[in-house]
Amino acid sequence: MNKYNIIEFTNQEEYKKEFLDLPKRLYKKKEIMQNEDEERQILEEKHILSSYFEIHRFLTLDTNNKAVARAIVTFYKNDDSAYIGFFECVEDYELSKLFLKKIEDFIKRNGYKNIIGPLNCSFWIGYRFKVDNFGKPYFGEPYNKSYYPKMFEESGYKAFENYTSNIYNKVSKSQQNIKFSSRLKKMEKMGYEFIEPTIDTFDVQLRHICRMILNIYSKFPAYKPINEEDFFEMYRDLKKIVDCSMIKLAYYKGEMVGFFVAIPNYSNYINSKKYLRVIISKILKKEYILMYLGVEKEHLGLGRALAESMKEQLKSNRATSIGALIKSGNANKVYFKELIAKEYHYVLYNKSLEI
Repeated sequence: MNKYNIIEFTNQEEYKKEFLDLPKRLYKKKEIMQNEDEERQILEEKHILSSYFEIHRFLTLDTNNKAVARAIVTFYKNDDSAYIGFFECVEDYELSKLFLKKIEDFIKRNGYKNIIGPLNCSFWIGYRFKVDNFGKPYFGEPYNKSYYPKMFEESGYKAFENYTSNIYNKVSKSQQNIKFSSRLKKMEKMGYEFIEPTIDTFDVQLRHICRMILNIYSKFPAYKPINEEDFFEMYRDLKKIVDCSMIKLAYYKGEMVGFFVAIPNYSNYINSKKYLRVIISKILKKEYILMYLGVEKEHLGLGRALAESMKEQLKSNRATSIGALIKSGNANKVYFKELIAKEYHYVLYNKSLEI
């Protein structure tokens, strides 16, 4: 295996270039989900979340000094687990075992007891491997080479969290869930207000969503809290790509208590900077990604009401949809079950380093 050189690098430009170029050599144009600007910010520790974690950059180079594998190891203070992310590798299982072992030894030497991955430095940036139904990815989907899960498993990683994305049919004109529609009407009579943001109100309402998300998602695996200002800066540009009719907000006595956010499926057009295609897909509204649903726990039944409101909007838009990355066991899975046409599956791995 001396044909490969595994290195940890810091800020050398030639190594940053190899790190950023590897995905372009591995994926077809329609499949690549790399956000190169964001990756460079992370490599240079200039990302808005960089102050929250410590990174270590790894590359495997061949005899021509071309990258054949890459990863970033992330450490957090007061956490016994280390995280591995931004993993890419050519299809060579001997190489992947060597590379992952080198990283494992590094993590052990630094006193960590567990490795979790893939996680791209932060819960808020990206995590999980896709395990089936490869082809053209949807917007926001974790996407990887089909052989990556096997590489992790052959290096001793075990799946400990599973996720599903549901691919939904269009909502027919006659489609109605009586139980959910009656719930929506009942909650409106109880004083709940269901509204949509506008471009003018978006920033204020994004802050309301932020406060809820930081609380509701706190029990998710690999979650790390961030402050409201950093969340706002990360997501404020959403207003440039959203269809406000596909954001449903629930208020009760003047306070936001629930939200359901869907975004047009831009596939990889935004990451690849095909902005004209983004504008066209936003106008055509052919498919939406149901991305974020949250309800304060005191407001039982509100999730069903928001789901019904969203389904009626999908019916009006005559659009298909994808329920993205639903954690196994999550109640959200039942909201559109009568519309499910297909399922995609994802996994998060861990490996104990304790003997």
